[in-house]
Amino acid sequence: MLIGVLIVILVGVIVCFEINLPYFAVIPGQAQSVAPLLTVPKGHSHTFNGRLFLTDVGVGNVTVGNWLYYHFDSNAVLYPKSDFIESGTDQQQYDDQNVVEMEESQLTAAAVSLRQLGYDVPYHDAGVLVWATEAGTAANSELIPGDVITAVDGTGTPNVETLQKVVQSFKAGQTVTLKVGTVDDPRKGRDVSLKLSSARSDGRTVPVIGIQVFTQPGWTYPFHVSVSVNNIGGPSAGLVFTLGLINTLTGGDLTDGRTVAATGTICANGTIGQVGGVPQKTIAVENAHATVFLVPEAQVSQARSKANSSLHVYGVTTLSQALTDLEKMGGKLGSAKKGPPSGPGGHSLPGGVAPFPCGL
Repeated sequence: MLIGVLIVILVGVIVCFEINLPYFAVIPGQAQSVAPLLTVPKGHSHTFNGRLFLTDVGVGNVTVGNWLYYHFDSNAVLYPKSDFIESGTDQQQYDDQNVVEMEESQLTAAAVSLRQLGYDVPYHDAGVLVWATEAGTAANSELIPGDVITAVDGTGTPNVETLQKVVQSFKAGQTVTLKVGTVDDPRKGRDVSLKLSSARSDGRTVPVIGIQVFTQPGWTYPFHVSVSVNNIGGPSAGLVFTLGLINTLTGGDLTDGRTVAATGTICANGTIGQVGGVPQKTIAVENAHATVFLVPEAQVSQARSKANSSLHVYGVTTLSQALTDLEKMGGKLGSAKKGPPSGPGGHSLPGGVAPFPCGL
């Protein structure tokens, strides 16, 4: 009898941990040095002085079994899943989108850091980024977030406007062949054949692929630099990637021997955008014994709500401000700095550049 009761209780507990509630728990993640994640060619790579840390948060499913634990954890915050995942987007697409945002932030950080050091890094439209696919269309089974469409039946599609015009030259139900690349290499593609779906627009039926899209930003780098990160999604490490590349490209000491952490998106024009989970990230950088934390200006109060007396929080709105603040603390660029930034503030862009470089 007793054994039977215990078995029932055990099964009940197991089931409780398998039943997901419509919430995510955001908890402190980890802080890690950015230096080992950077790759710079010989001749441009210099000793990375100081310690620059990126930080993340943990995002976990809330179940009937762990809800109480998260509810009483002062460092955890529960959010409705609808705050994270757009209507019509499933969990897999959401995960893929986070990977895309991270990849975009790495490419933008490389461009911004090189431009800041005076290198010429021209911008160009590199194709059409698939952000989401629509259920019930052929695209839903043939394309994923992060695919970049560069041509339709041999006609180039460097941006969203061109893709729309090309698709409109076909009829709903026709099969077309897409040339599809990736975020880090749009030109290295595969052929995807799919049947065009239909939609109503201005009272008429029009052909559509069935995707949500952005123009994929492209950069022509003077030499290849890269950032390699596993198991972290989203665009929030853009600022620290940029600072890390600047530091290693110049052989500088931006931290003046301190352990400095940073979070914030990086835009192509050098501005810094807001990110999620700042209170939880603050705890993570404290656990890593950082003494300086750079965060988006509008989120300073969030960081300071969790900061202890040994962690100094600075709010920044641009890359230039972040560099100035670090220099005021004793940090400095190395002698390998190429020269003054090109264009106004080193971040001039041609007209019509898509907003995607700031992150979605």
